[in-house]
Amino acid sequence: MKIIFPLFIMSMIKNYMNLMFVMSFSMMFLFLKIFTNMIIFNKILFVDNISLMMILLSIMSTMMIILSSNTINKSYFLISLIMSILVITFSSMNMFYFYMLFEIVLIPTLLLITKVGYQPERLQAGIYLMIYTIIASLPLLLGILYFKNSPNFIMFSLNCKQIKFMIIFMLAFLVKMPMFMFHLWLPKAHVEAPVEGSMILAAVLLKLGGYGIIRFSPLMYSKLVPFNFWISSISLIGAIMTSMNCIRQKDLKSLIAYSSVAHMGLVLASIMTMSYMGFYGAILMMIAHGLSSSALFLMVNMIYSKHHTRNIISFKGLWNSFPNITFWWFIFIAINVSAPPSINLAGEIFILMSIINWNTMISITFILISLMTSAFSISLFLNTIHNFPNSNLSFMSPNKLFLSLFMHFIPLIMMIMKLTMFMF
Repeated sequence: MKIIFPLFIMSMIKNYMNLMFVMSFSMMFLFLKIFTNMIIFNKILFVDNISLMMILLSIMSTMMIILSSNTINKSYFLISLIMSILVITFSSMNMFYFYMLFEIVLIPTLLLITKVGYQPERLQAGIYLMIYTIIASLPLLLGILYFKNSPNFIMFSLNCKQIKFMIIFMLAFLVKMPMFMFHLWLPKAHVEAPVEGSMILAAVLLKLGGYGIIRFSPLMYSKLVPFNFWISSISLIGAIMTSMNCIRQKDLKSLIAYSSVAHMGLVLASIMTMSYMGFYGAILMMIAHGLSSSALFLMVNMIYSKHHTRNIISFKGLWNSFPNITFWWFIFIAINVSAPPSINLAGEIFILMSIINWNTMISITFILISLMTSAFSISLFLNTIHNFPNSNLSFMSPNKLFLSLFMHFIPLIMMIMKLTMFMF
C-alpha cells in the first residue's frame, strides 16, 4: 500500500496540466469550505436553492474550463477570479454589494476577451460588451441607492415595497441575459473570445440576468404585470428571428451564440409569467443551457484547432475525417433540441405549461421556436458530419477534452431523475 499510493499520485501529476487540474480542484474545495463558514457566521451572505444552483453551475463550469483549455496557464488567474466573484455575487444579500460584484465581474471578462483572445476584432468586442452592460446598469445603481434604508433582498421582499419605474431595475438584467434588441454585444463577444471566455459567458455570465430578474421580481411585481405581455412577445418573436438567423449562419461560434439568445428569450418569457412554474422552468432551462452550450463551444474549438476555420462550408464529412467527435456532436445537438432524457426537455415542458396557463395564444410562438431550433440543429449536424470530406484524417484529440464533454453530459441526464433539487 505504501508503494501503490505514491505511484498513483505520480501518475496523476505526470504532466503540468494534470497537476494544475488537481491543484484547482483542491483550491476550489478549500474555497467552498471557507465560504460555507463565512455564510454561517456572516449577515451579508445568504444561500437559498436558487443561489446554490447558480453557485454549483459556476464551480462546475470553471472546473470543466480548466480541464478543456490547452492554454489555461494564460487565463487561469482570470478564470479563477471570475468564479470567485460569481460565487460571492450569487450569495450576496445586500443589493449594493450585488450591484458592485455584478459590474466587477466584467473586468476579468474583458481582460479574458482582449488579452487572451487571438481574433483581430477582440478589442471592438470588448468595447461592445462594456458599453452595453455599463450604460444599462447605471439606472440599477440609482434604484438601489433609493432603497438605502432597506438595502437587502429579504427586507424589501417582506415589506412588499413596489417601485413606479420598473425599467430602472429591469434594463441591466435584460441586457445581461440578453433580451432581443439588446443582444448585439453577445455574438461579437462569443466570436472574438477564446474558448475559456466563450464557455464562461455561455455557462454562467448570461445567467446573471435571469437570476437578477428573479431576485428583484417582488420589487417590480405591480409594474411588471401590465408590461409582461410586451416583454414576453418581444422575447419570443426575437427567439424566432434569431433561430431563423441561425439557419443562414456560416460561422459555428456565431450560430451557437444566436441560439443562446433564442434560449434566453424562452427563459425571459417564462419569468414574465410571474408564476412558480415559470420561475421553475426558467431555472431548469438556465442550468441546462449553461452546460449544453458550454460543451458546444468546446467542440467548436476542437474542430477549429484541427481545421483552422469555423466556416461550416469549409469542412464537412467529419464522421470520416474526425470520427471521435461525431458521437458527442450528435449528443449535444440533440440535447440542444431538448431531446429526452435531458433536463432541457423538463425545462421546456415547464416553460410551455407556464406560458399556456398564462396566455394560450402566445404558445403558438413557442411551437415556431421549437420548429426553428430543430431545423437549424439538424441542418448543422447534416452539413458538418455528413457529405464527402474535403480534408484528411485528423490527429487524435487529447483525452481530457472528451472527459470534459463527458462531465458536461452526465449532469444533463442525471439531474432529470431529481428535479426536486431545483425547487425553491
